Amino acid sequence: MKKILILLFSIVLIVSITMPTASASTKQLEVHFIDVGQGDSILIQTPKGENILVDGGPRKAGKGLVDYLKKLGIKKLDYVVATHPDADHIGGLVSVLNSISVKNFVNSGKAHTTDTYSQILSLVKNKKIKYIEPEIEQIIIGNWTSDFYMQALFADPLAKDTNDASIVLKVGYKDVEFLLMADASEDLEELLVDSYDSLKVQILKAGHHGSNTSSSKYFLDAVQPEVTILSYGKNNSYKHPHSGVLERLKTAGSKVYSTAENGTIIIKTDGKSYKVSAKEMTLPGKTDTKQPPQSKLETKPVETPKSLYKNCTELNAVYPNGVEVGHKAYELKHDADNDGWACEPVEDSSVSQPYVPPVVTTPTPTPTPTQTSFSNCTELKKVYPNGVSSSHPAYQKKFDRDGDGHACE
Repeated sequence: MKKILILLFSIVLIVSITMPTASASTKQLEVHFIDVGQGDSILIQTPKGENILVDGGPRKAGKGLVDYLKKLGIKKLDYVVATHPDADHIGGLVSVLNSISVKNFVNSGKAHTTDTYSQILSLVKNKKIKYIEPEIEQIIIGNWTSDFYMQALFADPLAKDTNDASIVLKVGYKDVEFLLMADASEDLEELLVDSYDSLKVQILKAGHHGSNTSSSKYFLDAVQPEVTILSYGKNNSYKHPHSGVLERLKTAGSKVYSTAENGTIIIKTDGKSYKVSAKEMTLPGKTDTKQPPQSKLETKPVETPKSLYKNCTELNAVYPNGVEVGHKAYELKHDADNDGWACEPVEDSSVSQPYVPPVVTTPTPTPTPTQTSFSNCTELKKVYPNGVSSSHPAYQKKFDRDGDGHACE
């Protein structure tokens, strides 16, 4: 009997040693490219259970975004990243910050004057959320030896254009990597290619919703994406994605998936392989009997909306969600917070502040200097302590080191 018990104990011990534990076999990274219409929002769930939200789509998507996060059981976000202050990327974050606990807020730092952006920064301050403005190459989460990491490949709060102020993120879990381009333009893509030894990743979130301002051949040749995600709204007024971008992605040999066709797209990886829960997009040149050719799409009659409304009450009777820039019914006078969306439903009204137009002060004219040339900034600042703009006679490009159009500031 003793021998039988010893034998059974030995078998159980061997099995328990050789069989992998449940936690070890189920560790994975999940990346959700959330369908927020014409905009961007990405949820990253790390193997350690951290939740990271990159952008929040337009303001009208806020409630749906919060509902999606709560359905996943998310009660706390470890990081929220606002890649840049455009309304189609940060609008929904107002609802998120009002509804879900946030530990860290990562921001581009790009100055912007909209009420939506001001409200977000106020919420971060009032809720005492840790504020981070990453530097170029900064690893925000993890390090070079960790299985999971999130790195800011680029960030520039002084960029002239909000799109080129985008925080570009590289996210990796073991051998599988993602490149999240926000709204980065071709110029920024070129800078990244020239600045890093390698940009090659398996999964690319293409820049600017598939606009022709992004996803250049030079960039795609460097990244060599196996999978490309395009985040945009169905039948959007910008006609995203551009046919030229789709052609370049086809030439690059990338599989393409869009939120407009699939809704939310989820990619899961164990760090060695990955799975995309979506249907691959049909690219130019491939036969698809279910979709009409582009020429028919372009000539398809569309409803011509009433172009002028006295107020938002009238407009909302026809368009309950309001209208975005580019829509025939959009008028600046109805876009009180200047966020690119007129007469949108007011969310979180209990905490929202009334829009107050910025006070515009007329600067005192500076007299034309008698001296317009200086040897260095030290000399120039003796006459002009705040430096000079590019339109000033004393401006010299060699003193404008950051290229922001203002020398010796």
